[in-house]
Amino acid sequence: MVMNEKNLNNTALCVGILLVFFTCAYWVPLKSMVSTWWHNDDYSYGFFIPLISLYLFWDKRQLLKNLQFHSSWVVFPLLLLFVLISLYGILGSSGNISMPAVPVLIILFSAFCFGIQAFRQLILPLGFLVFMIPVPPVIENHLGVFLKSISSKIGGQIIELFNIPVHVSGNIIDLGFTQLQVVDACSGLRYLFPLIALGVLYAYFFEKIAWKKLVCVAATIPIAILVNALRIGATGILANFWGPSVAEGFFHGASAFVLFAVAFAMLFLIGLILRKLPPKVPEVVKANSMEKMEQASIPAGDGKSAFYVSLLILSVVGWLSWSTGAMPAVKIQGGIQSFPLSIGAWQGQMELVDPEIIEKSGAEEAFSGLYRNPESGDVSLYMGYRSSAFLANENYFHSPTVCLPSSGWIVKETTKHVIPDVPHFGQISVSKMVIENMGARQLVYFWFQTKDKATSDKNINRFHLAMHAIMRDNTYALFIRPITPIRQGESMADAEKRMDQFVREMVGALDKYLEKNIIRTSRQS
Repeated sequence: MVMNEKNLNNTALCVGILLVFFTCAYWVPLKSMVSTWWHNDDYSYGFFIPLISLYLFWDKRQLLKNLQFHSSWVVFPLLLLFVLISLYGILGSSGNISMPAVPVLIILFSAFCFGIQAFRQLILPLGFLVFMIPVPPVIENHLGVFLKSISSKIGGQIIELFNIPVHVSGNIIDLGFTQLQVVDACSGLRYLFPLIALGVLYAYFFEKIAWKKLVCVAATIPIAILVNALRIGATGILANFWGPSVAEGFFHGASAFVLFAVAFAMLFLIGLILRKLPPKVPEVVKANSMEKMEQASIPAGDGKSAFYVSLLILSVVGWLSWSTGAMPAVKIQGGIQSFPLSIGAWQGQMELVDPEIIEKSGAEEAFSGLYRNPESGDVSLYMGYRSSAFLANENYFHSPTVCLPSSGWIVKETTKHVIPDVPHFGQISVSKMVIENMGARQLVYFWFQTKDKATSDKNINRFHLAMHAIMRDNTYALFIRPITPIRQGESMADAEKRMDQFVREMVGALDKYLEKNIIRTSRQS
């Protein structure tokens, strides 16, 4: 007994040290995650996930008494792979990579230090941490569109049950006298993920048969859609009697809590039905299974080699993360706004950029100008500049594929285009877009650039930034986007020729401008 307590205290101390090192190493994505929980109501439940996970560990306390370090080197290659992926996410400013990596790395470090068998017995409290991840925007957007569409349709059918005329088009519910729009905040995402987590907990505590557990978890998805549709339907019904203001009043906010309770009641009802179905687990069997679980053995310890290796890995990750954030900024004398307005035969006129747009675009400062060439035509140039290293909790440059459609332009074509004979780079691969609005067409190029690399792919640019950070090579980052109108009767080849020539001359001027005006700063190692 004394020996077990001594082992437990020793193991607990080492686990505490690992947690401190892990928190320091992955402070950037952890901070970003907490910020998302705080500012996005859809993920405000994230604060409860670590607390619930701690309770699940406490529920396994009989197993934890025998927990000792048992290195599992078979896990090490996978662990190392995810560490490298997480570094790409942190140093390359990809929260979509670094944040999901956090719970995965907690799981892998646990399996590496304590062995596969201990990992299997602690899979629920470890795996439950997955629910604290904010869904990546790409998945969230597609999922949100689907949820809004199906919830709007079901909500419209609920309204029709009360003999209220209604027409549903996409996420618009037309009641005749007013229209209700199912916006992103009402898509049902804030029900879906916490309900799935709730279904996992319910299945763990109240169901012992594997297929019944799966049913409980799977049932949370249609329940989430149904309760959100009920909320939309109830809002439409009340709006019919008391006006559209009810959709923005107290009911709109309070109904979320009421319907979450309704969702739990539905889940509980499904659980009651499942208990009536075979096979049934006698109480004696339940008691015996609990006793066996509490007495389950964990292999004896074989030293702390994995513990020390884990500390070394976390130290390296922490050093790279913190030192990259501390690298001095690469400033431009006079700011990017001082970029020359005369480039060969091109004469430019500066255009003001709203500071709010600059901030939201992920840049620190920006340049915008309209260049005219009497022989070729007009080209509008925008450049966003970052003087400091990107980290995952900071904004990344926004792509025109998102910004331009939101301002009314329709994207007709998106391809890659290679511009040869470009000064400094030899050639540049750019993203080419053809956009149209009310008959007017424009040709758009854009690419990302560091001091010695240029690419049209933001993920490759993130890799460049990560490599600069690892090599302690202080750099800046640029987003460059020229646009030219496609004149009436002008061929695409002529518009491309004008843009290609402008890019060659502009990149040459930019290279000389940066070489002359960059404020040299010493590297910080």
